[in-house]
Amino acid sequence: MISVVPKISSTGAFNLESSQILAAQPAQPPNDKLLKEGEAFQDFAAGTFYHTMIKALRSTERETKYFNGGRAEKIFQAEFDQRVAASMAEEHGDQLAGPLFEQHLEVSRRRVNAAAQQQNGGSTLENLDNLRPIR
Repeated sequence: MISVVPKISSTGAFNLESSQILAAQPAQPPNDKLLKEGEAFQDFAAGTFYHTMIKALRSTERETKYFNGGRAEKIFQAEFDQRVAASMAEEHGDQLAGPLFEQHLEVSRRRVNAAAQQQNGGSTLENLDNLRPIR
């Protein structure tokens, strides 16, 4: 599960100033929508990564003449690989998808702020039309 926690420092090192800043912030209950979005993001991003990795690993195996299970073995391997990828995404996906999700949140916040600024009189094409001289 991806945790949404403010960063302590850019280097990841613990220092007294960052701990005081963190302690001064009021504890906010986790947003259910944000948690669900984070879980879905983790399942998709990490699951896709691990599934592609396992698929590439399987493609390096050679089929043997006498131990080939045929179509049934390929179907079983595909289902097995999908479950292994889902399990890996659930167990270890936060390390992979966490930074991606934080970046996604930052981009989303910028878009929301830009849209709010535009609605509140920011520079838009409509405002530029007002600057043209009247003939």
